[in-house]
Amino acid sequence: MPPFSGTCRVLVVDIDGTFLNSAKAVSPAVRTALIAAREAGIHVCFATGRMFEAVSHWVSDLGLTAPQIANNGADVVDPCSGQRLRNRCLSPATVRWLLGRAEELGFVPTVFSGRRVLAPARTVDATLIARNNEFVDVIPMTELRSPALSVEKVLYLSTERAPEFAALRDRLQREAATGQEAEFSVLITEPGILNFCHPEATKLKAVAWVCAYLGCDLGDVVAVGDGDNDVDVLAGVGLGVAMGNASAGARAAAARSVPDNDHDGLAVAVHEVVIPTAPP
Repeated sequence: MPPFSGTCRVLVVDIDGTFLNSAKAVSPAVRTALIAAREAGIHVCFATGRMFEAVSHWVSDLGLTAPQIANNGADVVDPCSGQRLRNRCLSPATVRWLLGRAEELGFVPTVFSGRRVLAPARTVDATLIARNNEFVDVIPMTELRSPALSVEKVLYLSTERAPEFAALRDRLQREAATGQEAEFSVLITEPGILNFCHPEATKLKAVAWVCAYLGCDLGDVVAVGDGDNDVDVLAGVGLGVAMGNASAGARAAAARSVPDNDHDGLAVAVHEVVIPTAPP
């Protein structure tokens, strides 16, 4: 982790479990705090597992103009134009392998391609992402397997089988490492969601790209998060802040903690850590 420069030029904020409370709502205190950070001259950047289109209404409401990180780092998006400034897609061979393994394991895979969410069928488990403003369009499996389809991530969704996911994650990583034509990183991003992305699609790598784009360093970044997909960025920027509801990995990676997402922990981080270190 680079040392904190003492000046927060970029505030990186996770969405689920950090910006949103447990009811998936934004509290007035959190909204006001992020607007105050922006008005203090700090670049506010969401870094989320969601697609950009699922969070763009919050970006607009807060008046954010800095690049935004979506799909766990697979996309960096200009919020003013909607243009993908940085995009890391899974290889067609990897997509085919993940779709094939999904069928063998009894999952209906969900594919994220640009502004679309695609699956060969709509299942009850699609509610796991529908609550995140991500809605499935059904297309034939033959179209999902097309090498012409750009794919940022593949999800296996199952509430019922969520307890299997940690072991399944490890198993698929081992399989892919033994001569398969599949290259991916895999995370449990929420209970019941197993997320496969390009190996370069991480929040930290995307934040490093945003820093270069904005002309600052990772030491100028404060990041706030709660999940295992936040571990790399909490450990890799100048100052990582874990929410009170954070996973054990996120707590271990962060330098300090704040209250949980039902007690406006993000607002506490902004007022106690971020704004006092805003650029002069």
